[in-house]
Amino acid sequence: MVFVTGATGLVGRYLVDELLRAGEEVRAVCRPESDRSAVHRFLEEYGTDAHALQWVEGSIHDGLFLEEAMAGCERVYHCAAMVSFHPKDAAAMMRINRDATGVLVNAMLHSGVEELVHVSSVAALGRKPGEPVHEDVPFEDGREVSQYARSKFAAELEAWRGQEEGLRVLAVNPVIVLGEGDFARSSSRLFALVHRGLSWYPTGANGFVAARDVARACTLLAANGCWGERFVLCSENATYQQLMTWMAEAMGVAPPHRPLKSWMMGTAWRLSALYELFTGRRAPISKESVENTNKDHRYATQKLERTLKDKGVDWTYASIQSTIEATVPAVLRTLGPVKR
Repeated sequence: MVFVTGATGLVGRYLVDELLRAGEEVRAVCRPESDRSAVHRFLEEYGTDAHALQWVEGSIHDGLFLEEAMAGCERVYHCAAMVSFHPKDAAAMMRINRDATGVLVNAMLHSGVEELVHVSSVAALGRKPGEPVHEDVPFEDGREVSQYARSKFAAELEAWRGQEEGLRVLAVNPVIVLGEGDFARSSSRLFALVHRGLSWYPTGANGFVAARDVARACTLLAANGCWGERFVLCSENATYQQLMTWMAEAMGVAPPHRPLKSWMMGTAWRLSALYELFTGRRAPISKESVENTNKDHRYATQKLERTLKDKGVDWTYASIQSTIEATVPAVLRTLGPVKR
């Protein structure tokens, strides 16, 4: 049996699906208010038998609960995390991303569960000018580093501490993840923006990967004993304009055609901050989110393919365009027909 945190999230539901398809018994932790029905609808959609999935309600901040909940499990897949670029969420991200990972690692050490697959982020890696981001670039803090990046780096340190204390650990560092999830949150909001007919696009570029591929990588790397390593997961580097054009084409709407220049984005986040100050409502964008979408991020991904090939496994990423096309039916079911 394997233990999964974050099973109701974007990557988590695909991971549960992959594990069940592989014949694993899955025990998933969730909060009482989590929408487990969404996961079961997702599994049903893909024709996956959920009889080997069991849920346990509790908090990943409660070490004694975790020790009891993971009893009898051989491996933990840790997907639970908070993603935000709002400055008011900095403390919450540290509590959820770093502190809960530390509690989980301690619970594994106390209960004898020896294998941890940690879903980290490329945000936990460093950047070198003129070089694509890869696994060996050390993290360096600085003015342009987001609070989210700091929290994911700190969380990964907790995972590697577990390795020093006796666990077998591997980490995956996905780029922006796309797939069927909550279209009001995180990267999935891009689908909602295009669905609404947004005519503007950020001028930056980034790496993108299918949630299904993140789940596949987690299971294949663990099954082939790739412990003690981290792996960047990136299907393609693409501009936001190209990404949003693919989304628009799949939905049958006009693609965004107006570039959001840097000065426009700077004005936008300042106006958003004023809106939040005077209304008390959460601003839709922040300085960190704006800066991130206007930068040109590039990623190297050879290590995953090379490592799995050495294990006799051929790896191929799903294309981002095909991932978008596979996700759009769920977008339309959730958000309704597009307005033409």
